[in-house]
Amino acid sequence: MNNFEDYGKAEFGDSRLSKRLVRLLGQLAGDPTASLSAACRDPYQAKAAYRFTGNDNVTAEAITQISQEVTLGNVNTHKPPVLLILQDTSELNYSGLKETDGLGSMGGKKSSLGIISHTAIAVGESGEIYGLLAQKLWTRPPELFGKSNERNWKLPIEEKESYKWLETIEKIGTPFPEGTRAVHVCDREGDFYGFFSKAEMEEAQYLCRSCYDRKIEEENGMLKLKDFVRSQPVAGTINIHIPRDSHTNRDARDADVEIKFCKTRIPKSGRLANKKDIPESVEVYVVSVDEVEPPQEQEKIFWQLITNVPTESFEDAVTLIQWYTQRWKIETFHKTLKSGCKVEKLQAETADKLKKLIAIYSILALQIMFLSNAARTQSDESCELYLTKDEWKILYRVANKTKALPEKPPTVHDAVVMIAKLGGFLARKSDGFPGVTVIWRGLTSFYTILDAVPFLQ
Repeated sequence: MNNFEDYGKAEFGDSRLSKRLVRLLGQLAGDPTASLSAACRDPYQAKAAYRFTGNDNVTAEAITQISQEVTLGNVNTHKPPVLLILQDTSELNYSGLKETDGLGSMGGKKSSLGIISHTAIAVGESGEIYGLLAQKLWTRPPELFGKSNERNWKLPIEEKESYKWLETIEKIGTPFPEGTRAVHVCDREGDFYGFFSKAEMEEAQYLCRSCYDRKIEEENGMLKLKDFVRSQPVAGTINIHIPRDSHTNRDARDADVEIKFCKTRIPKSGRLANKKDIPESVEVYVVSVDEVEPPQEQEKIFWQLITNVPTESFEDAVTLIQWYTQRWKIETFHKTLKSGCKVEKLQAETADKLKKLIAIYSILALQIMFLSNAARTQSDESCELYLTKDEWKILYRVANKTKALPEKPPTVHDAVVMIAKLGGFLARKSDGFPGVTVIWRGLTSFYTILDAVPFLQ
């Protein structure tokens, strides 16, 4: 079921290390929640895994690099018309590892220790999961705790943490097949002039939710962005699905929203006046999403999306909104990484070893998301796209508690539901579609069953 062979091309300077990565991925996939030693199920294999993470030639950057290459291979195979590059930052808490060397400060407490991750994943406009494109893992020196404002004002952009957004654009570049439009999709943290200007210079396209009511350039002089957008006519009303937001505890819901759109220019801010290598202003399009009648006691949906993707019609604006709703896939990734793969439960002597493990588990988290999404986007296809004949036959018998087999293989949708049933999913009509958490539980049970089969024959 797992095909990690492409990861054997990782550049560690030793083919044995590349083979060990493939083997380790397979072992951890069998139970993403288990400790490293438990997942290996053999003291000698566990020792080899610990040697792998401790080898100086093995780096988180090299693991991410091969992940990018595998992802680009997937993109080139499928050649999607639109590729959404979802970027976001998350903090991984390791405050309990007092003896681990190299951890940094995070969050609002000086005692909080951990690693910060900025990740970019590749997703299709309908939610197809293609894989990991970039990941930066770093620690913030404890002595800088509480000095973020001072850092933001005094440091050049290359030394600020916000540079991760620009760096990701640069590292990924444009290695995509002809006919594929790649768009970087960001939440409000990406709303700063350096990001917009970097994208323009790199000829990259972006879609970002606005955070600041910044000044803009118009024929009548300088205006505030919100006032200018508010003065625009309503282009139309649509009903959209609003994904669940874990940050605000907002439940998923459908909402009627009014759409406005316009074009304007954002000038370079005063603090960047001495930066001669960036443009004086950038042309942007703004799409406003304003909920008509929010439910009682629910915060109103109001988005202002900034983009350099030409937006000349109501249909163009609707397309951008649909793209933006895919941004929550990156939040699902972080949830799967933390709750599914339980990376915050990992233990290691150094932060460097933890970073390597985070990079490895990121591959597994995306595989779980891929399987969940495939059941939606390829629901009627044969499950033999992902399972061997022996695997789906075992799955069918165990999940349905029967010795009888169907005449033809189950669909991808039915196979994923059967896997989820092994993880506790009841599959009642009112239960809807299984989520990633119950799917990874089912996968863990399924891999255990597959491992036991040779001993039962």
